[in-house]
Amino acid sequence: MIMNNKGLDLNGKKILVTGAAGFIGSNLVPELLRRGNRVVCLARLDEDTSRIQGLDCRIVYGDLLEKTSLAEAVRGAEYIFHLAALLGGGTPEAFLRVNYEGTKNLIDVCREQGVVPERFLFASSATVMGPSGKNDLLNEGAPCRPVSAYGRSKLAAEEYLASLKNTLPYTIIRLPVVYGPGSDGGLYIFFKLLSKGLQVNVGRLEATVCFVWDVVQGMIDAAENPKAQGEIYILGEEKAYHLKQIYQTIASILGKHPVKLPLPYFVLHFLTFFIEIVSKLTKSVPVLTREELTVYLKYRYWKYDTRKASRDFGFQSRYPFVQGAKITIDWYRQQGYI
Repeated sequence: MIMNNKGLDLNGKKILVTGAAGFIGSNLVPELLRRGNRVVCLARLDEDTSRIQGLDCRIVYGDLLEKTSLAEAVRGAEYIFHLAALLGGGTPEAFLRVNYEGTKNLIDVCREQGVVPERFLFASSATVMGPSGKNDLLNEGAPCRPVSAYGRSKLAAEEYLASLKNTLPYTIIRLPVVYGPGSDGGLYIFFKLLSKGLQVNVGRLEATVCFVWDVVQGMIDAAENPKAQGEIYILGEEKAYHLKQIYQTIASILGKHPVKLPLPYFVLHFLTFFIEIVSKLTKSVPVLTREELTVYLKYRYWKYDTRKASRDFGFQSRYPFVQGAKITIDWYRQQGYI
């Protein structure tokens, strides 16, 4: 990946990345290292850090819910990329604890340590705005009407950041469906099933997507840009994709002519219940939860306007889905995922 350096200089800095061992974080950390930064990765003791092991970064173990465990991680941080979050499989209370209270704890510890980063970049979610209409693209100024516990918890964190606008130089990045190398959630289930020659038809769905390398580029460019301070941005492709287009693209790259399986809701609900149980036992993130299933089957359109990021710091989606899907499939094959 090649990044453009704009505005502030995000090279040779001490940078804290929370959620560094996760999907997006494990793509972000190598790029920050490539630019000569000293990267500190916050991880939980029970977290799988294999994706960042062997990189020239320092792993500090701590928990967003235990403030005393965060002091070492934030010490001296010049930039903070806060990606850590509870993504699925939690209760509404658990989502709020991790995604809102955890964010607040991180900022509180920064204050206690006298750390004022040049930029605090918060990875939020487009779900804070809720679903769009069939013919609408929601932008950053749209009223926020989240329909999931996850979306509500991210919105609570955003509102807390907004209250600190005069004391903390932050930027909020709202992400749509993100896919790419390293992902074992989201669209991965479609890649996996289609690699087996199966296409599960769950009805109509149209959504904005973003390839993970474009997300990394957008986050770094936003963190470097003075105009982005105190602002909210949506990253993603300019066009939205129908689920049928996503299926066809993946199947074509895989060289598959899949068997199409229409599954009724109660079967899918049972399968996601089983997935959640297995994920709890294995301490992994479920590829699909019952809440996500209900939300996406009830609300069909998740389409967002990404032009503000383009105007303010030149964001461009360099990897359209056909190209990003090819890179993703190659990675899945190399890693034995499919």
